[in-house]
Amino acid sequence: MIIGIVGKRLTGKNEIAEYLSLKYGFHVLDYTKNVLAPLLKKEKKAITRENLINLAMELREEYGNDILTRMIAEHIERDKNYVIAGVRFREEVEFLKKAFGNGFVLIAVDSEPKLRYERAKKRKTKGEGSLSFNRFFKIDRLPTERVIPETMKLADFLIENNGTIEELRKKTDSVMEKITDNKPF
Repeated sequence: MIIGIVGKRLTGKNEIAEYLSLKYGFHVLDYTKNVLAPLLKKEKKAITRENLINLAMELREEYGNDILTRMIAEHIERDKNYVIAGVRFREEVEFLKKAFGNGFVLIAVDSEPKLRYERAKKRKTKGEGSLSFNRFFKIDRLPTERVIPETMKLADFLIENNGTIEELRKKTDSVMEKITDNKPF
């Protein structure tokens, strides 16, 4: 089974992915960790949100909006379960559905904007810890970010993440119960 997770920055995509790994044994695939960061390191560039976005857009412009998903899919072995955090584009969802059929499920995760900003201040990764409130939300209008709400509409399930980690895990368990009722796991 392949689970894709779509959501804006700091909604809990990686938290859900890590939980699926710990509790359900899923292997986590992440666009930043598995595709973009290694490419930036190879180019001797810093791993900042700006560099990640620029590289992703360059690759998508040259090879299509599903290129990162095609690259990440190269890590997938058919007899294992995977979760892919950070699906963004409709074409990525279409590729995963075509490649894995009923073995693919898309989960959208959403959070209140102010809560996302507070998480950025605490997390301090990808250069976001020092961003002003306005600059933080300006990033949502970048090409890699503004497509996310439309892609979220394609999701099989929606998780609202405005509470504690424990609440997020309970909601994730509830989704997993629904998924496993319909599919072999």
